Order: sequence, then structure tokens, then C-alpha cells
Amino acid sequence: MRGITIKLSESTLHRLRKEARASGRSVAAVVRECVEAPLEETASSVHAQTADLAGSLAGRRQAATNARRRFRRP
Repeated sequence: MRGITIKLSESTLHRLRKEARASGRSVAAVVRECVEAPLEETASSVHAQTADLAGSLAGRRQAATNARRRFRRP
């Protein structure tokens, strides 16, 4: 395994150390896990997150509108 050097802010390094201490792992292991995580899980679009909901709403097939004529009493 090859190593790299990265520069992090103090607050980020503090959070990494806290997470490593809480999970009983090294800081390197925590960073490695974050870097190796699939990109689909960490950076998905709104479309990707809601694609399974398309067509799941029941009801009339009528466009949503704020047209005043629809709200007038007869």
C-alpha cells in the first residue's frame, strides 16, 4: 500500500481523531474508508434519490395549477 500526504484544517482533523477514537480504528483507517466509499452513495443527485418514486402518486392526471377559474364557486 502506498501513502500520501494531505493537509486538513484543525477542525477536520479533530473530527477525524474523534471518530477514530470512538470506533477504535486509526485515523488512516477512517480516511481510507471515506475515500474508498463508492461515489454513488456519497454524491447522488436528487433525481437518483427519488427515481423510484416516479409514478407512485395516485390521483387524477391533471396538471397542478393555481388558475383562479378552478377555485371559483358556481
